[in-house]
This record gives sequence, C-alpha cells and structure tokens, in this order.
Amino acid sequence: MCHFITLIVPTEDEAALRAVMKRHGRTAEAIDNPSVRRVLRADERQYLTCMRECDCGTVLAPSLEGPAEGDEARRLAAKGWSKAKIDRALADRRKASTRSQEGVDSFELWAAVIADVQSSLRLPRAGLFLHLYSGGLEDEITPPRRRDAPPRGDRLDALRSLAPDEVLIFPA
Repeated sequence: MCHFITLIVPTEDEAALRAVMKRHGRTAEAIDNPSVRRVLRADERQYLTCMRECDCGTVLAPSLEGPAEGDEARRLAAKGWSKAKIDRALADRRKASTRSQEGVDSFELWAAVIADVQSSLRLPRAGLFLHLYSGGLEDEITPPRRRDAPPRGDRLDALRSLAPDEVLIFPA
C-alpha cells in the first residue's frame, strides 16, 4: 500500500506539463483511473507526479499510526486480505512513516506547483488527488469526492485540509 499524489488539470499537453513539474522535482505521467474520471470535467486529465516509487511520507497524507491502523486493518480484511498480508502492509506503512520527512515535500511546494502550472500553462484551474493505493493506479476503485478551494483563500490552508480520496481544485 502506497500513497500517490496525482495532478488534475485541463490539458493534454503532457510535455509542457512535465517541463513545469520538473522545476519542482516532480514529473507528469498521464494516467486514467475510471473512478477518478467520474468526478473530473470533460477537459480534465489526471497525471502521476512522483519521481520516486511512491509518495509515502507526503505532508498531504494523514498518518496511519494509532487507531487509524485498526480502521485500515478492518477495511483490508473486508476486502478479503489475509491477516499476514494486512500485518505486512501496516508494518510497511509504519516503516515508511519513520523515514526522514526532510525533502519529501511540503505544503509550500504543492502551493508553488499549483501556481506555476496555472500561470505557465495558462490554466483556469488545477488540483490534486491523494489516495492510498493497494492495487493498480489505473484500475483501483476509489471513492473520490470533488471540492473546490475558495477562490481567494489561502492555498496552504486548503492544502492542509485535503482529505484522502478528494480531488481538490484550485481556481486560477
């Protein structure tokens, strides 16, 4: 199980988007998850942003420590996972959460990414989607919700309020 952050933008120009993302130490690889597509507008596309194997340790994700682990274990058991597989997955998550957080990312990084993507590509909106995947990025069924950030609000506050499985859209 790993966290992945995807960028949601109204553009198909992957090369231009990748050039902007490179300035922030990220990438842009088009993906198409049908669950996420259900909450996107017709012109919006989803792009994987991580340069590493995953986005575990991101500041955008809540920790799975404490009582949340029990909730996660119950959720995985309901999906038919064995106890051994659940234990391994939770141990992997604990191990990932103990890694050094320095340099992984920051709320300021994501605010800068959104602003740069919007201004460089002249996009009317851009957003992020965060999900803890236990399957494939393009075939895992997720329960996404869509929320628009306040048009004149503080982007950092909006990013701090990003919930898992939420497409958070920032207007230009």
